[in-house]
Amino acid sequence: MSTQIKGIEKEYFLSKLLGEQIPIMYIYNRKDYTLKVDKIGKETMEFITAEAIEGLIANKKINLMFDYKGLIISFVVEIKSISQEVVTTGLPNVLYKNLNRSNSRVSVPADLQIQLMSIEDRYSLPYPKSSIFETSDGSAFPSDMSPKDFNGVIARLAAAVTECADGQKIVYYSSSVLPEKVEERIVAENGKTLFIPPTVNRLPDFTEEQQKYMITIDVFKRYFESVGVGEIFLDQTIEHFIKSKHDEGMVGALWVPLLFQEYVVGYIFIWKSASTKLKGKPFDMTFVETIRQYSKWLVFSLKERGYFEAGHMKDRVINGKIIDISASGLRFAITNSFVFLALQPGVEIAVTLTSPQRNIHAKIKIRRRNKEGSVVYLGCSFVDMSPEDAQYLFDFIYGKPKHESAEVLLSGNV
Repeated sequence: MSTQIKGIEKEYFLSKLLGEQIPIMYIYNRKDYTLKVDKIGKETMEFITAEAIEGLIANKKINLMFDYKGLIISFVVEIKSISQEVVTTGLPNVLYKNLNRSNSRVSVPADLQIQLMSIEDRYSLPYPKSSIFETSDGSAFPSDMSPKDFNGVIARLAAAVTECADGQKIVYYSSSVLPEKVEERIVAENGKTLFIPPTVNRLPDFTEEQQKYMITIDVFKRYFESVGVGEIFLDQTIEHFIKSKHDEGMVGALWVPLLFQEYVVGYIFIWKSASTKLKGKPFDMTFVETIRQYSKWLVFSLKERGYFEAGHMKDRVINGKIIDISASGLRFAITNSFVFLALQPGVEIAVTLTSPQRNIHAKIKIRRRNKEGSVVYLGCSFVDMSPEDAQYLFDFIYGKPKHESAEVLLSGNV
């Protein structure tokens, strides 16, 4: 991972740029330009350049980089004003060293068009939306079953439940069936599993990994706060909720959401009664993981049977703004709420790069994701790109370097 440089260390490198007049490189539209720092103030810094730089305008953010004794450092500044050969910018918030991409990042050339497309089909459905996005590729579906054998999946689920619990119920949401009970609402809003284990009068503690898909005490508290419960009554309210389930004859209960992309299409409810609490296999996290796997199989089977087809969207274009590009990847920003859920590290996206001489069809994989306000920034690397296309892209976005420093900065461990 790249390392952020802040505080005193950042001030040190900025002072070296000024004191030692270290060349700084900016690349735009296949041309490399050299700048040097002329002045650093409390909120701004001034650069001078021996030649006019194409494409600079006020409020534009630019990527700059320099080589300090073999250490490649990059940073982003926002242009405040341009006067002849002086470029005034804001101060960088942070510098970056040990960058883990193989080529330097530059602005997108004016004659390069980039289109991003979701590889997975997209849907618009009348179900509650959660804060989790679940892929539905069916990669883990049992090899000895047909995905369209929905009744077969139900039968296997019932057999698994019988070994550990007393009953089950599957609820499917629709325009007329929506979450109403506390457990339904908290599961639907979070897209996570709610588990009350036997003989425990509180929600269990979970590992850091389990907290990604299990409803914790903190999640429960946030829900009750959102519906108006005062802070001093939160613990009491949770205890009352668990007691109410015990009063209904349950010593253990489990609610597992049926997740299809960002939608909660229903849930599996399983319970264990007091009369059989010592019978069968343990009603524990191993059982929870089993039912979570069945929930994925159920949803994939529904998909394969055309259950969601009415909401199938033909347009899979991702309307993101390309921030910058390198020969090894690109970075884009998007404000669409769907992206907050769907575009996570590890997800692949189809990309088409159109230049005057060649069209390149490849994929990018999301490596980094960060959110600033309502905008999500995604750093991606190219995958499935032929060596010929990769070489062409390198030559196209960088051009032929004019300065010696550009040879060092354009490629290598930057």
